[in-house]
This record gives sequence, structure tokens and C-alpha cells, in this order.
Amino acid sequence: MYNFKRHINYFRAFCRLIPAYFVLIILPHKLYAQDVLPVPDHIVILVLENHAYAQIIGSDAAPYINALAGDTLSALFTESYGIEHPSQPNYLDLYSGCNQGVTSDSFPTASPFTTDNLGRQLLDDGKTFISYSEGLPDVGFNGASSSSYARKHNPAANWMGTGINQIPEYTNQPFSAFPTSDYSALPTVSFVFPNQNNDMHNGTDPSRITIADTWMYDKLEGYIQWARTHNSLFILTFDEDNGSDNNHIVTIFNGPMVKPGEYADTINHYTVLRTIEDMYGLPYACNASSATPILNSWTLISALSETTNDRIGFSVYPNPARNKCTIHIENSGFKSPATFGIYDMIGQKILSDIIDNSRSNEIELRNISPGIYFVKISDGERTSIKKLIVE
Repeated sequence: MYNFKRHINYFRAFCRLIPAYFVLIILPHKLYAQDVLPVPDHIVILVLENHAYAQIIGSDAAPYINALAGDTLSALFTESYGIEHPSQPNYLDLYSGCNQGVTSDSFPTASPFTTDNLGRQLLDDGKTFISYSEGLPDVGFNGASSSSYARKHNPAANWMGTGINQIPEYTNQPFSAFPTSDYSALPTVSFVFPNQNNDMHNGTDPSRITIADTWMYDKLEGYIQWARTHNSLFILTFDEDNGSDNNHIVTIFNGPMVKPGEYADTINHYTVLRTIEDMYGLPYACNASSATPILNSWTLISALSETTNDRIGFSVYPNPARNKCTIHIENSGFKSPATFGIYDMIGQKILSDIIDNSRSNEIELRNISPGIYFVKISDGERTSIKKLIVE
């Protein structure tokens, strides 16, 4: 069977031998994005309802959301927008890159769909996906509503089935199944949808804003804190605004890989979907194919990167590697012993040891998860860094 991913990795390695300006001309954008984006172990996406950016940011009714917006691990996107109105098409846009012809909040007559979608992409790539909806009465429930649960706010339900691009019923879970302590049990990507009493849909302002803000703290603060030390990401966004502010909404990314600050890049639901797809090397669903991924809000861009002048000449092979690799010192003009370290994409040290400049050094990789890493060699005066792909 043709191993496309392996040959893509070889192509990346080849491109590093070409001057950087030429690589940017010929290298497909998808490969570049995958190289600079983090690969979170888990992503949790919370979607809230029908409020404009100006109604939330700076509001006393949303103290927790505002604290999160200013957190040292948060990126606040000040020009984030919904795609359309009403609610349901926006949920479909975020999950599948287009509204699937749905322009209202009614039960889609063409469901279950057979089009590309994030859940199916993840499952096809050996990853996991679950949609957690508060008030969902049973796993795989496909009714339009149940008490304060609304299917129109649960886009993945529209792909449940066994046909082309469809997803199993087990991916449609009640929020009661969301982990409360062992967050490592979470799937690779999950959506969280509070019921309409807790997502700012029902009620009046400012009380419904405060109710949702409190719900978010009570239900998800545990995961958000855990994610800080477990290479995981939290995303807060809204489906749409209240119809009065050009669909200007709040979007916040929080996690250890996030470079904190406010970002004025114009983004939307397609942008967020495209970014997630690029993180995991997935295909593009519908309009995500023409969206631009978010590339400038990650610490890895300003953290470790390959040195270009080879202060200490060394090579790492094979690259991509599996189980083990060899670090070979190509010049002896540095102090020995030196140290080497292997770092992940957010700069966390995975492995380190003393390295000898008189021989090739074999490094055991069996306990390192597949992904993109950096090998750093230092003798106390000079440092060189090279990228390593572990399969």
C-alpha cells in the first residue's frame, strides 16, 4: 500500500535543503502550515449562542470569559465573525465548512449528509471525535429536541449513519459523558454544546450571559487548567452575533501552545475549521479549502526552530525515524562532552543526555509519540537545532 504520508515527510526533508525563499514558493501551503502549527493531544471546542463581541468582551456579566480572554495562555481574536444567520447554518459551517444547503433552524430534510466533515476526517485518520450535548437524552439520539436540548446546535448529528462520510452514533454523546477528572480520556477533538438555558440562548441579558459564563467555569475550568500542562487546547467561540454587529463574535484559543495577546486577523468559522484540519494533516471540508489557517498565535513559531548556519554541524538520520535514530557530529570544533535534547513543538523537553563528538550517537525513540520534534545540540557556547520527524 502506498504510504503517502511517509513520502510527504521525505519531501519536507528535501525542501529543507533548498533556500528558504524558494521553499516558500514551491512548498504547498498545507505542508508549511503543518510544520508551523502545534498538534494538540486534545482540542475541546465550546460554542455559545447569539451574542456579539461587544456584548461579551468588557462586560461585567461575563467575568470568567473576560478573565480567560486576558489569560497568559490565551489568544483573543478581535475580528472574528460568524458566517450567516440564523444559528444552525453557522454550526454546520464550523463543523463541515459549509451549511449543506441549510438556511434555517428546521430539521434538515436531507440529513444524514454524505459530505466531508471534521468528525469523519478524524476517524479516517485514526483519531477520535465526540460531540457532547447537554440534555441529549441518549447516545445517538436523533430527535429535533428534548427539553432544553436542541439538535440545531449539534451539527455532527446530521452525519450519523453508516454511509459515505457518515459517523457512528457513539460520537453523539450527552454532556454527562464528558470526563470530570481524567481528561486524557477525551477524544482528539470534541465539541461541547450546553443546552439552551446555559448557552446564552434562552432568557434575557445580562442574566443569561452570566448563567453561561458560570456554566463554563463550573463545567470546563477543570479541563482548561489540565490542558495547560498536557499539550491540549481549548477553543471558545459563538455561532453568530445578535444580528446587530455585522456578525462580530468572540473567539478565544487557550492552551500551552498559544502565544498570548490580541489578534486582529479577520477569521471566521471556516478559518477555525481549516486550522484544526491543518493541525492534524486532514483533508479540507468544503470552504475550509480556501480559508487561511491561523498561523501567528502559536508559541512554537517564536520558540525552537532550525538553525540555518550550522554552528555545530550534525545530522540526524533516518529522518523520518521510527524506534531509533542516530545523531552524527560532522565537525569536532566544539567542546566535549556536549548535551543534546529532543523537544516537542511547544518547546517541552522530551529527552536529554550527554553526547560524544567522537562518534555517532544512537538515540532510542520507542517511548516518543509520533510527531514533529527538534533536536538541540549545545556545548555551552554554541547551539544548533534540527527538526526530527518521528513516525
